[in-house]
Amino acid sequence: MSINSKLIVLIILFTFLVGCKAESPKSKRSDDSSSTSTDTDTDTGTGTTSYVGKWVKSDDNTIALDWKSDSFIYGCIVGTYTYARHGSYSSSSKRLTWWDGTYNTVSSSGSNILLGSSTYVPATLYTACNPFWTNSTSENTQYTNAARSIGSWKFTYTIISTYNDYPLMSDISTRRTSDNNYYNYGEDETGDIITGTYTTSTGKYDILMTGSIIDVYHVFSITSSNSSSSGCYYQYSHSSSSWSSCYSATGAKLYGIPRTYRTNIEQTSDEIMEKRRQEQIIDESMRSNRRLTDEDQKAFKRYKQLLQILNSSDKEPLRKYLRSFRNN
Repeated sequence: MSINSKLIVLIILFTFLVGCKAESPKSKRSDDSSSTSTDTDTDTGTGTTSYVGKWVKSDDNTIALDWKSDSFIYGCIVGTYTYARHGSYSSSSKRLTWWDGTYNTVSSSGSNILLGSSTYVPATLYTACNPFWTNSTSENTQYTNAARSIGSWKFTYTIISTYNDYPLMSDISTRRTSDNNYYNYGEDETGDIITGTYTTSTGKYDILMTGSIIDVYHVFSITSSNSSSSGCYYQYSHSSSSWSSCYSATGAKLYGIPRTYRTNIEQTSDEIMEKRRQEQIIDESMRSNRRLTDEDQKAFKRYKQLLQILNSSDKEPLRKYLRSFRNN
């Protein structure tokens, strides 16, 4: 073949390749076997896009989506442990709403999808991304227990002044307690990593938030509606290595408004934490007969165990993962 003939062939081939378009996300029932859609989920000809499939974040292949159906979506990060969240998608609002109340807008971009400004590309995922569920939608008891505390909480209690804490529990970890329950993870108001779990023997939940002046620790029971709680607020003072007794606390889940769209009057700050520490000293000096009960001491033991877990967690990849869903 002459040089001119070869050039003509190359030009034709190049023109063909440039003219090909990337494949868009498929309509329902054209996805892989990860879909749990039924035979009724067929394309009605309305042009509705389905995102059912498996996806990985383009700039971090440890963060992924297992989109089994629009009502059964998992986000996960896989490392030493898996951290996962559950969500559902509304085609009318084009939002993927996570179970903690936060959400991401969803759109297609060629063969990829966008969650907010983050790009996810088609991928092959393994069971490590979705370790809590069987091949159906059956769940285990420990998963059910952990899921009850997922959400944006407002805890209210009084030392001398009245305070509010706003922990956001968003993900379940495959890391387990001695009684086989999962640890939950999330963020406090300043974006620091927090953790908590459920204790089978007491039927109570706990959430630990750490700081440079005091550590904040909530122990509580959740009502059958899963929307409110009652229990104890404790704080540990680093300067005096002292543990408070129980301050009665109530809690409520804040539904409907993502935390990123709320403005809290109170922000966790060194000034507020120092005020709590000082008020604890004053309160306990005014009540000289106030002693730590057996329950207070048991709570301190659980606090130390939870603190060890939090300190040994891979916080930087976890923080990156949590923030990857906060780009609404």
